[in-house]
Amino acid sequence: MNSEIFKYLFFLTRINNLGNIRIKNILNHFPEPQLIFEISGDKLKIIEGVNDKISRLIINSKKDFRQYEDDYDLLLNKIEKNNIKITTILSDDYPSNLKKIYDAPIILYYKGNLNELDKYSISIVGTRTPTIYGKSVCEKITNGLCEIGIMTVSGMAKGIDSVVHRTTLKNSGITYAILGSGVDVIYPYENKLLYHDIIVQGAVISEYVPGAKPDKVNFPKRNRIVSGIGLGTLIVETGARGGSLITAEFALDQNKEIFAIPGNINSQKSVGANELIKKGAAKLVTCVEDIINEFDYALKPILKNRGKGNEQKVSLELDIFEKKIFDVISYEPIHIDKINEITGLSISDCLVQLLSLEFKNIVKQLPGKYFVRMHD
Repeated sequence: MNSEIFKYLFFLTRINNLGNIRIKNILNHFPEPQLIFEISGDKLKIIEGVNDKISRLIINSKKDFRQYEDDYDLLLNKIEKNNIKITTILSDDYPSNLKKIYDAPIILYYKGNLNELDKYSISIVGTRTPTIYGKSVCEKITNGLCEIGIMTVSGMAKGIDSVVHRTTLKNSGITYAILGSGVDVIYPYENKLLYHDIIVQGAVISEYVPGAKPDKVNFPKRNRIVSGIGLGTLIVETGARGGSLITAEFALDQNKEIFAIPGNINSQKSVGANELIKKGAAKLVTCVEDIINEFDYALKPILKNRGKGNEQKVSLELDIFEKKIFDVISYEPIHIDKINEITGLSISDCLVQLLSLEFKNIVKQLPGKYFVRMHD
């Protein structure tokens, strides 16, 4: 990172009423931000969105340079103290998909490491209080994405966001968490361990300066970054007014593909996702292939291992008893007593076969002796 460029970009972000869109337009004309403070107002006014009032704000901001310098020094101290890194919209390592949205953040603060593979990532969001079905399907889709090397992006909130990050980490994949606070402020705090694990295998990212508190108004705004980094956005479960619908709206404005998992029509957790599908705003997803097929060309560089993964799945052999058990298990949780009733096998025999299927990572046991399918 060029410290001089960062310094003047920071100054620009401190000017009231300027905003990301105007700054981006200005930088398209003057990519060396320090020059912006040295040119005449007439040259500034030729830029879209810069009128007399805005040009005067920029010219007059020189009077505030001393305050900017003080704020900048404080910021540098926080960055150094907390091992925080910076990328700007003028940097090569800035997420390429995000750079294309109209109100892209001028500065991103992060901990961990950015990866150029984020241009192939998929954003996944959902309710903070998912059903067992929602968690199971989220794990299934995330597992599938990780198997072919696709990064995930989410918001590190409770519920679906956390499932996305944890599943990606479990698969040794790369994940980004976009925060609604400074990157040195862990929220929710119960995700402290998850936060540190993400830093090791990916990055926690924010447009807010270090130390910024997780104010309620920050979260809807950060959702445009969640959708902006990914090729598309998958909605797993959300209510009629869930925050995930805000992310879907941003994705739509950004001309990104929107996907949704269909849910139980009687469940309030699925109202939002089902409505997106019903309106044609989102494409229905039942397996990872439904997402991959939409981006087959864009994902070509990383799909070279796809065939190998499929061969491994096909080669998985089940004996007659394992298959009998597996055939009655779906993505909806089923109790051991029901499995016993359908298969006619004893409870003990069912448990032995289920344990074998768990070892093969195609069935998962849930609390209360419920079981769900992990793969087709």
